Amino acid sequence: MALSQVKLVYHGDIVIFAGILFFILLNVPRAFARLSRKSGWTGFSIYSVPQSQLGPSKVQIASNPVYMESKKEVSTDQTVEGGEGNRSVESFTEYNALPALPKNTIPLSASADGPRHIPMLSTLVHPVAAILAHRVHEGYSLGQVLIMVAWLAVLAYVSFYKAPSLFYSSERLGFVAVSQVPFVYVLATKNNVLGMLVGVGYEKLNYLHRFLGRTVVLIANIHGIGYMYKWTLTGIWVEKLRDPQYYWGMTALVAFDILFFLSVSAVRSKSYNLFWVSHFGSLIVVLPALYYHKPSCIPYVIAACVFYGLDHLVRTLKTRLATARVRPLPELGITRVEIPNLNAGWRAGQHVRLRVLDGAMGWFGWSEVHPFTVASVARTPEGMVLMCKKAGRWTQALYGVAAAERYGGEGGKEVGRDVRVMVEGPYGGVGNTVVGSYSGAMIVVGGSGVTFALSAVQDLVQMESASHVRTIDIIWSITDPIALNPMLPAFASLIAQSTTARIRVSVFYTRAVTRAYEQSYLPPGMTLTPGRPRLTTLLEGTVSDTMSMGGARGVFVGVCGPTTLANSVSASVKGFDIGLRKAVGGVELHEEVFGW
Repeated sequence: MALSQVKLVYHGDIVIFAGILFFILLNVPRAFARLSRKSGWTGFSIYSVPQSQLGPSKVQIASNPVYMESKKEVSTDQTVEGGEGNRSVESFTEYNALPALPKNTIPLSASADGPRHIPMLSTLVHPVAAILAHRVHEGYSLGQVLIMVAWLAVLAYVSFYKAPSLFYSSERLGFVAVSQVPFVYVLATKNNVLGMLVGVGYEKLNYLHRFLGRTVVLIANIHGIGYMYKWTLTGIWVEKLRDPQYYWGMTALVAFDILFFLSVSAVRSKSYNLFWVSHFGSLIVVLPALYYHKPSCIPYVIAACVFYGLDHLVRTLKTRLATARVRPLPELGITRVEIPNLNAGWRAGQHVRLRVLDGAMGWFGWSEVHPFTVASVARTPEGMVLMCKKAGRWTQALYGVAAAERYGGEGGKEVGRDVRVMVEGPYGGVGNTVVGSYSGAMIVVGGSGVTFALSAVQDLVQMESASHVRTIDIIWSITDPIALNPMLPAFASLIAQSTTARIRVSVFYTRAVTRAYEQSYLPPGMTLTPGRPRLTTLLEGTVSDTMSMGGARGVFVGVCGPTTLANSVSASVKGFDIGLRKAVGGVELHEEVFGW
């Protein structure tokens, strides 16, 4: 009987592997198109190259504020938050929207030497893809839900097929739970083998890790409770716990439960260190406990150890120790981290994991690692640049370190300081998507998500004639227009230095402004508008401009920001006019969502 149960679980794993293989095969053409070019082999490890091999940087961040042109004072009635019927009158400032950059300097023909464009599957089967992209619950798409339901259906089948009852199939449930442990571990790794094969970063598959981890915990508890129920009925509970295989099994079950209860969102958000320590410790305990629990667990334990060990080995090889300069950007509430000695090895849109080794970060600040999108492109003199928004205790401490005044240099007081950092990566990014293979691009970002736009657009500008992209639109949503001040030089330099693509920057602010600005400047190609962006209208503009320049290779839409922004962009792309979509060669979406 035991052998048939093992075979049944084994066949279930084969079905799961077949499903994974299906997604791998779908990714093969795009992976081939990316890796067929030399530039496609970057993005695996960060490193440093000599200054003589570096190109010019095309992005600057202002050290002094630059202000926009004030138009007029407007009064508006606004309801005071938290009260009904109470109204207050507040004045705010509107700004002149200056005209976009003229198009007559942009060549209309695409480069023959540009990267080969392979459309996403969503373009080839748009009606089906639009349905699968529909958001159903907490940001999960219908496609993601169907994958989880299919995986759960396989596990349910092998768990209960011809089983007399729930508790009397306890032994089989143990096999099912253990068979999924390697999947849980591989989906937890940063250097995710499955992610590499299907062409997405580990963060895109994290939802599967959470789903499968909770499923394994549930099945393991039913497995354990079934045995405890039978032992209690027969009065052999204490006797069984003296048997090593059973107390090791109980140890594994307790570790599974600790993993579950201390990984809920409330614990992760309030006490990340507690989550990390409990997660790491429990994952280490589970494997030897399963090893000694049953001999049949050994192959699965070995597989999990291989994936987990290989991940940590690669992570060690991808970690660099460097000196960084940290500077505050008060208008954005962001700490700018400059690491000039690390200047190569990442692709636009990728992120790294940062650890700051400085006593000013607090007693345990050195132990925390946080992901940040790289705001610069590789092989430029400025090196790696990260922009870390104040969003929690650790990032607030980092901002405090950067903002602390000190004495020195010719100017007396200086702001900013040098710190030792540990940088691990790069990870994530656009996967096998080659943005330069499209005819147009629209990048929608919110707040600190502007780092994604800076790196992606600067990469396109530096590609010049090697890119097919001829229209680039950046849509940035911020709360206060003062946040635009330090970014103006970056946007202005991108607009001015782009010789092959028209770049337009549309900034939208949502907070009423109560102070006027002393100076005025807004470069051509940029607009500043109150309210939230009308994404569908903006997308129509990008598509129309792309088509007017003869582009028919599709439009890339990238979004980086909170889940609400990603959902809005996804809805606009999903519901976009079918005729325009076909005429331009497809409208394809890539999402980078905060808080995964």
